[in-house]
This record gives sequence, C-alpha cells and structure tokens, in this order.
Amino acid sequence: MNNIIVYLIIFLTRLISIIPRNFFINNFFIKKIFEIGLKKRRKIISANINHCFSDKDSKWRDKLVKDTCDESIGAIFDNNLAWNATTKKIKSLDYKIRGIELLDEAKKNNRGVLLLFRHNLYIELSARILSLHHELHAMERPNNSKIIQRVQEKGRLKSVENLIPNSDINNLIELLRNGKIILYGPDQDYRNKRSIVSTFFGQKCLTTTVPFSITKITNCNLFYFDFFRNEGCYELIISDISSTLDSKEFFAKKLNEKIEESILKKPQQYLWHHRRFKSQKPEIYD
Repeated sequence: MNNIIVYLIIFLTRLISIIPRNFFINNFFIKKIFEIGLKKRRKIISANINHCFSDKDSKWRDKLVKDTCDESIGAIFDNNLAWNATTKKIKSLDYKIRGIELLDEAKKNNRGVLLLFRHNLYIELSARILSLHHELHAMERPNNSKIIQRVQEKGRLKSVENLIPNSDINNLIELLRNGKIILYGPDQDYRNKRSIVSTFFGQKCLTTTVPFSITKITNCNLFYFDFFRNEGCYELIISDISSTLDSKEFFAKKLNEKIEESILKKPQQYLWHHRRFKSQKPEIYD
C-alpha cells in the first residue's frame, strides 16, 4: 500500500511540473488547497515572525505572514520543478551565480567544502541549479514519515550524489577529507548536545556547533550559500565564512548574524515554517 501512495505522490508532483507557473500560483482552487494545507504551519510562521520582529507593528508583521504564505505556493512549484524537471529545463532558467570561483578553487585543490545554507523557501531549486556546476552531497534529517522520506529522497537525488543522515558524522568527515562539497543547513533547533544557546534576531535559540567542529577536524573550507528569487531571475551567492571560527560561541553568533542579514533582504523567502525556538521559547507555538 505504501508503494502505491509513493507512486501516486510522485505522479502528482510530475503533473504539477508541467503546469505553467503563473497558472499554478494564481489559480484560485490551487491556492485554497495549499492555504488549507498551510493552516497549521501558518501559526508557526506567525509565532516566529512575531517573536523575531517584536519591534515592528502588527500590521507589518501580519503582512509578512501573508507574503510568506503566498511565496510558499510559488516555492512549492519551483521546488517541485527541481525534483522533476530535466537537466535541459533547469539549464534554461534565468539565473546568476556569484562566488562560484570559490568552489572551483576548492575542487582544483581537492579540498572539501562544508557549504552552509539557510532554509530559504527555494532550497531544493537552489541545490538543483548549483548541481549543474559542481557535484554535491547533502546532510539531512530523515523525515519521520517513511512515505514522505522516499518521495523527498527520489527528488533530492536529482541534485545530490547522496544524502547523509545527520547522525552519520563519520561519513561526513570522510567525504570532506576526500574533497567533496557537502550542503548543510544549520539554522534549526536540533535539540542535541552539539548545540549552544545563541541569539537569532535578538532572541535566545539553540544553534548547532557541528559545522565549527567538523571544519576544525577536517580543515575543509567553510562557505555560505545563499539564494534569492528576484523578478524573472534566480540569484545564487557563495561566500567564505572561515573568519567565524575563533570559537564555538563566536561561530554561532556570526552565523546567525549572517543568516539575519540574508533574511532581511527578502524576509518573505525565509522558511519561517519550522519551530526555531522550540527549546528556548516553546510556549510561543502553543
């Protein structure tokens, strides 16, 4: 039965990928379906935005919540495209990459790269586009649902060579020592011993220090990968953040500041959907 469900979901995602984008995001019935699906997440989005932007008035925050939900519908289409489109289709997209020479140089020197990314709404598409230029591997937290995990895995393997469970640190270290590029999303509350209390938009949160430790162990490059959807064009930006490695506390502080800086450029494109403060302020999600 599970196999049938997986195949039905995959069929549906492939069907969506052939629909024109404007039709998908502007269709009344499609919007209503996804608004219902986002109902629970909307509460989390609202809680995060209210917590991070308490200095803004309620009208500003409510608008950002709405804009984020609207942007999410377009992101569903674009990320689905990343999972189903041909390489030719992805190559035809209008995009530009700044900082690609950092990856080129690392590959030339056979030096591994831990490529940290913030969870923007278009993360699947950003990885698919970048994979046109470099071989990628990715750390992931396996989904609790085996069905969803199989669908995600099938889609993500279009962009990356393999998916490394976040518990498999030894494999991560080995790949970096062999000169591979690893995508790693540090901006979530992982509730483990390898995290410390830091701040995010002035609010206390848990921040993982795994990238700090792994970089010290492997002597890999530590880069930051950002992505924006602009009007008619996608923008990918890669930057060197090795200057953040003075200490775990300094790393966590500077990483969160970097992510904040990215978010403020297009706050509606950030994935506010996860409980970023679940260890420090769980009551905001009640």
